[in-house]
Amino acid sequence: MTQMIVLPHVELCPEGTVLEVEPGKTICQALLENGIAIEHACEMSCAC
Repeated sequence: MTQMIVLPHVELCPEGTVLEVEPGKTICQALLENGIAIEHACEMSCAC
């Protein structure tokens, strides 16, 4: 597993966190699957 460090953000993740992410997952997928609700208007197609 890959470790992903999420820095604190007042609205999205106030405490910050460290995620264990499977290789091949996108950053968007990893954040959403771990309850960090980032905007993703491109429907995860990497267009935005």
